[in-house]
Parts: sequence; structure tokens; C-alpha cells
Amino acid sequence: MRRLFWLAAAVCLPLTAAQAQQAKPTCTDNSRRCMIVAATSYLEGLVNHDGSKVLFAPNIVRTEQGVERGRGEALLRGKLDKEPPMLGYANTRFVTDLETHQVVYFTLLRLATDESQPAPPPGAKPLPPVTVHVAERFKVEHGLIEEIEAIYYTQSGTSEGVSGWPDEG
Repeated sequence: MRRLFWLAAAVCLPLTAAQAQQAKPTCTDNSRRCMIVAATSYLEGLVNHDGSKVLFAPNIVRTEQGVERGRGEALLRGKLDKEPPMLGYANTRFVTDLETHQVVYFTLLRLATDESQPAPPPGAKPLPPVTVHVAERFKVEHGLIEEIEAIYYTQSGTSEGVSGWPDEG
């Protein structure tokens, strides 16, 4: 019986490890470009509800408004798939620190409040139009995100909020 257990464990372990790292970075140096590629993969995953392409390190940790919100790439990939419907992002700019391998982006997330979003559960009110002003810091090592720290402000009443920040070209 023990032999069967260890055989099953040996067969399943490589599958679990392979599934955990779903996205491989094509850019692995610690340049400004590679750090922005990694941070943008998260932003795209958030808006498109697709965590499979986000460049997470296996030991990723996400903090939001000063509270830890998750550890591990499988958990965080799953959370991205459950975000509210979004119309996209705008006014995005990046600040990088090459010495510490960190990048911060400032952006506006526009949440969908039209017919494209699923109907709310019975008795719940539909979401009002919302623009979320976001600042997120990423620690990136060799193309993979190890830490995310998010601070945000929700502007209710419009999904067309403005920041005054120039779009980065």
C-alpha cells in the first residue's frame, strides 16, 4: 500500500508543479522594459479576467490597502478570474527602480456598468458607474512578479474619471 501511495505521489507531483507555473517570461533580465512587461501582464490579466498569462513567481504575495490578500500563484490567478467586469484601463504610467527591481504603475480602471455585465443576484442593486484610481508596486525578479502592493481610491458615479496623468507612450 505504501508503495502505491509513493508511486501516485511521484506521478502527480510533476503535474502539480507544471500547472502552477502557467506563464513563462520571454524577458528575464531586470531591465525597465522587462519589469514593465511583467507589471502589464498583471494589469491585462486583471482587466481581461485571465490569470493564466500573468507572470507570477510561485511565491507571489499580494497586499491591498495594507492587508495581505493572497499568497501563491494559483490563488492569485484564480482571484483574477473573479474580478468585476471592466471596460479597460487608461492614463497608465510607470516608474521603475532598477536597483531594487521594482516598478510602480498608476492607472485608472473603468468598471463596466452597462448591459455587458452579468445581472446582479436577486435583491442586489446593480453596480453604479465606477473609476478606480490605482497605484500598484511590483517586485520583479528575472521577469516574474514576486510582490504586489496595491493602493486605490474608488470614484463612484462615473466610469470616465480622469487623473490628469499623461499616458505613457
